[in-house]
Amino acid sequence: MKKNYGKQLTILALLIALSCAALAFSENDPTASSPAIVPPAPVKSGILTLSGNLVQDKIFTGGDGRVSLSLSIQADEIKGQETENTRYADMVIVLDRSGSMEGQKLRDAKQAVLKLLGELSPRDRFALVSYSGDVRQDSGLLPVTAANREHLTSVITGIRSGGGTNLGGGLQQGISLLTSGKRNGNLGRLILISDGLANEGITDQNSLGNMASAALEKEFAISAVGVGNDFNEELMTAIADRGTGNYYYLETPENFANVFLNEFRSTRRAAATAVEIRIPLEKGVILTDAAGYPVQVKNNTAIFYPGDLLSGQSRKIFLTFRVPVHEENTFDIRNISLAYLHRGESHNLTLTEAFRIACVKDQKAALSSIRKDTWEKKVIHDEYNQLKQDVAAEIKKGNQNAAMTRIEEYRKRQSLLNEVVQSPTVQENLDRDVAGLQDTVQETFAGEKEEVFRKQKSNAKALQFEGYQGRRKSGD
Repeated sequence: MKKNYGKQLTILALLIALSCAALAFSENDPTASSPAIVPPAPVKSGILTLSGNLVQDKIFTGGDGRVSLSLSIQADEIKGQETENTRYADMVIVLDRSGSMEGQKLRDAKQAVLKLLGELSPRDRFALVSYSGDVRQDSGLLPVTAANREHLTSVITGIRSGGGTNLGGGLQQGISLLTSGKRNGNLGRLILISDGLANEGITDQNSLGNMASAALEKEFAISAVGVGNDFNEELMTAIADRGTGNYYYLETPENFANVFLNEFRSTRRAAATAVEIRIPLEKGVILTDAAGYPVQVKNNTAIFYPGDLLSGQSRKIFLTFRVPVHEENTFDIRNISLAYLHRGESHNLTLTEAFRIACVKDQKAALSSIRKDTWEKKVIHDEYNQLKQDVAAEIKKGNQNAAMTRIEEYRKRQSLLNEVVQSPTVQENLDRDVAGLQDTVQETFAGEKEEVFRKQKSNAKALQFEGYQGRRKSGD
């Protein structure tokens, strides 16, 4: 109880400080506008352009020390991408055939695989692995010729369900197919499907995530598809993130075909692969979040991998840093670098100019440095979607009050900041979307016990997926 009470006092103190600063700012200068923050010039190498903007360039002493930076990556539109420049694909499907897949799930999955086969050309290759308690390599990596398509069709239609869920064994076999096969210039993609909990073989989430990280070194990607309401969404997102692929949640299995075709077409159109971002950290600066991507720190450098970029695609990644605020000081974030491959050729680009942040005593000066357009994108695309994920976790655990508290604290914090920034977009988000999120929580926990349990699983997965997608796809 004392711990919770202390936390509430801390939050209250921060809200009061923000409120006072906002009121002082609005009373002293109600027409003041945010000064322009001049960002470093964009840099380009090959087909990618890298640029960035700070949300604000001042913070105040004694505050929470959070600083946000919007990092933008733009890929050129590659002419002829669908013709002479087409990259062919090595597609590996790792299919769950455990007992819980029996019926409609397995039927729809098999039909979707057959539809995918119909899209592949003789220069594409395909392999199928299926798993329950055991693991089967149903097909090696074969070019999709007419004869092989006929053989693969027979293999796919013959798959039957039954047994446990050795997800790790299936994943490892699929990875082995892509890593041991003869390289032919095709782009590799593994799609892992599961509708239940990994309960045989390797089941530890961290171990399975480490297994998926082999994809980066071998220059292919792993995507994960969870179907129904009984799989572990944290495990599937971890596999997709560590494998630099995509994560999908299908409440019902009818959309398997769309997922497979989207993955295939995206693989064909990938312009920049093996994308890596490095950020040197100086003077006690910490990178606390990068749009949800896993971050590792080596030799005072934060590293993360945001996945492939398609021809003409843009990606906006919101970075959150924490800097020391015990005294006035300045901090530079510089030499943010990006490395990638384009058609097997390595490219590197670096933002050598510094993003400078000043820690000052004047709260009004700190708040007035907020850049409106960048802040509202940060709120809508990043912070609100993070809230969805946080609320999803509380719903999954059955913590209705904790979910409502998170929403209310978020609403108060953004409302107080918006008294300064005056963004109609953020206000609409608070009035409509945040209020709707509260309604979802209340509706989830209304009804009979069995119905509430079902809604907990369904709504938690839906919100977690929406938040996950929203944070990673901002700016697409």
